[in-house]
Amino acid sequence: MIRNKQMHRVVLLGLILLPLINCSKDTEILATFDGGTVTRREMNFVIEASKRGNTEPQPISADIQGKILESIALEKILLKDAIASKKVSDADVSKIESLVKDFLKLNVYMREYVKNGLKSKPLEFINLQLALVRGEDESENLKKAQDLANRLNDMSDKEVAVEIAKVTDDMTRKPIGGKLEPFCTNCAETPLEDILNEVRNVKEGKFIAYAKQGEGRIVYVVRSLGTEKVHPERLRKYFTSIFDAFREEAIEYGKTHEDAETKASIAYFTEGESADKANQFASHTMKEYEQGLYQKELKKITEESGITVANLPRFTGPDDVDPKIFTPEYSLFSNKEGKSYTWKDLTADFDAIPSQLKQEYKTEKAKTWDMLNLFQSTILQGKIAETSKRVQSVENEIGYLMQLDKMKVSLALKSLQDEIKAIPVNVTEAQMRDAYEAGKLYAYSDQDPKNPQNRIPKPYAAVRERIKTEMEGTQRNSFIEQKVSGLKTTYNLVIANDRLKEVTL
Repeated sequence: MIRNKQMHRVVLLGLILLPLINCSKDTEILATFDGGTVTRREMNFVIEASKRGNTEPQPISADIQGKILESIALEKILLKDAIASKKVSDADVSKIESLVKDFLKLNVYMREYVKNGLKSKPLEFINLQLALVRGEDESENLKKAQDLANRLNDMSDKEVAVEIAKVTDDMTRKPIGGKLEPFCTNCAETPLEDILNEVRNVKEGKFIAYAKQGEGRIVYVVRSLGTEKVHPERLRKYFTSIFDAFREEAIEYGKTHEDAETKASIAYFTEGESADKANQFASHTMKEYEQGLYQKELKKITEESGITVANLPRFTGPDDVDPKIFTPEYSLFSNKEGKSYTWKDLTADFDAIPSQLKQEYKTEKAKTWDMLNLFQSTILQGKIAETSKRVQSVENEIGYLMQLDKMKVSLALKSLQDEIKAIPVNVTEAQMRDAYEAGKLYAYSDQDPKNPQNRIPKPYAAVRERIKTEMEGTQRNSFIEQKVSGLKTTYNLVIANDRLKEVTL
């Protein structure tokens, strides 16, 4: 008994210590510089973000990790140096943070919501069987369709498949008795959304006749064969089993139907490997599922916010904009208390953008166009996010903190770009001639069409500007290298290479 209690304490202690150990790894400092650090958590986030949806584990060498750490540190150093040298003010940093913080929170929340949904929520499918009735006389179509639905409802499943194959105007589905590939009902909305809603309102297995509003030349006679829930990891196997069943039905149908049109329909179900088709369908369905998760959650957050957005005029580009429409009191949206966000408010937010991130506008139309884009892409989403507690809960997430840092660094990067542009570069004619002579049989030549082994030099005049641009770029790159080296030295950047080993993430 005593031994069991001791074992229980050991296990309990292990469970307590495990998250603490993982936490300490996340906060492990892997790079230092005067006034700042870079943690393993930050490095791992950059690695994960760079995978861009690739879920397969990848080996990350110590050398790559070192380069990532240096890149993160240099961004922090660059901002710190720009503030110290008064190229960027603390006020500008506060302005950019105020402008984008809630917008970034929404981005991070939605990304994490979708990622977790893909792991934990199954896809929901409905299996449909249908026949099409086509014709110019809409009332006659509906009558025929209703008669067909009544007949089918009195038949066995086997008889239904035979009857649909005889009467449907959809040739492509005859070989499998009108069955369709499963429809995902919790993915993004589909063109058959209204049909799905009608089918859900009747008993499973019962045929109904349905025509879309104003589209009576096509009437659907359709029923549900049942619903299924499938977890993402099973999706390929699920579709493979569907396509295998379709193949068998099509082969049987082909034994008694040999006309050219039917053969073409049968070929769709019998040619190729079921697994290959399943992979394509699974990939497409997962994209729709991801899109559906995103759309539905964003819609829910928007509805909960109580924000009502004005119907803005549609513009295709800056030249199409009419700035006179947007008077100071023009309401862009109103909140649940009825308070409006007006064009005057947008103007104030736009004017608060740090000057480094603004451009010179030649016309009022161009400025108005940019203001509208800023409102729709950033400010509106930020205002919606501001009202949501679950969105605001990500304020300590590494994804949010690093994206916010990126936005702040953009101020310093713009200052650096201006500094680079201002560098006096001087390329002489003699230098360009020398570069041409050195590269005329390689970089500045074309392949001889008569003899691929030979190169034909391009005329110097044809490549002169290219050579000049390349040589000026080389000089500017040399300045960047010196700048980076100087920052690393000035701020005493140190990478803890002894703590880096190849990892798989």
